[in-house]
Amino acid sequence: CTVLVCARDEERNIEKCLASLDALNYPKDRLQVLIVDDKSTDRTPEILEAWKTRMPNLVVLRTGEEVENLRGKVNALTQGMDAARGEFVMITDADSTVHPNWVREYLKFYSEDTGMVASITLLDQKYYLDGVQSIDWSFLLGMAAASANINIPLSVIGNNISIRRAAYEDVGTYRNIPFSVTEDYALFQAIWHKKRADGTAKWKVKFPLQYDLTVMSEPCIDFKSWWRQKHRWVKGGEGLKFVGYVIFITGLLAQLAMVTAFIFLPLTAALATIAIKWAADLLVIVPVLARTRKLSLLKYFPVYEIYLALFVLSMPIMLAQKNVKWKGRVYKH
Repeated sequence: CTVLVCARDEERNIEKCLASLDALNYPKDRLQVLIVDDKSTDRTPEILEAWKTRMPNLVVLRTGEEVENLRGKVNALTQGMDAARGEFVMITDADSTVHPNWVREYLKFYSEDTGMVASITLLDQKYYLDGVQSIDWSFLLGMAAASANINIPLSVIGNNISIRRAAYEDVGTYRNIPFSVTEDYALFQAIWHKKRADGTAKWKVKFPLQYDLTVMSEPCIDFKSWWRQKHRWVKGGEGLKFVGYVIFITGLLAQLAMVTAFIFLPLTAALATIAIKWAADLLVIVPVLARTRKLSLLKYFPVYEIYLALFVLSMPIMLAQKNVKWKGRVYKH
């Protein structure tokens, strides 16, 4: 197996990530830990070199030139997948940490026709708004997991996926997938939609909710980084086309109903409208937090509903904003 991590200017987080990978409950002689240094300009390369003496299974690769549609992180992932030795590749980010049983648990979900397995990422908490962001991730990824179980492909989160090499090569690798600022979504969709000659799905994509598969990631540290992350997700989500627009319009109408309920409805009816909306959101969030043993995050839920309303109402601005800025790079979209 291979664990693949792409790192760009991650001197603040990379050691915490490496420590979690070094603690994986899997034989080190059968596990390649591959870090792709994506042209970092900070101390990331020095830190990686120092860790090579402590982790005998650690391999460090620095990205080469970008070609064709292989830009930014897609380029780093492609070169990493080229160098990965494992039949199964687990992918996370340099600002994330994994459970010791992460690799073992992922392998349990692979049958012969399973091409990809993905799971949940939540956020570490230092400040109050970190907990609110974590509730947001539990809702978004809970929706993705639930939709996968009813054969509606939405997305996965790129810092917590695993892939069978045969499935990756079957879709032509990233070289054959149209460029997307959300490369995890593009790969997921390519594998999900790969067909056999008879028109049936060739590969299964599974999205289990499980404590040992949960990845913990760093929250956005300020409003600018939060906006850029959300903007990238919104622009990448345009690839969902009809389904994506239905979700967006439904969410927008739900938030508008919350805002206008107190203006146009009697107090009792307005409170009932909010209760129904909150109950629907909790049906998605509670199972995720229960499976990941994070029910304590529910204390952030009321504030999350205000946060969600502000985010949904800002989505039209994000859709209109063309260029995506991420990790010091600008992508025209």
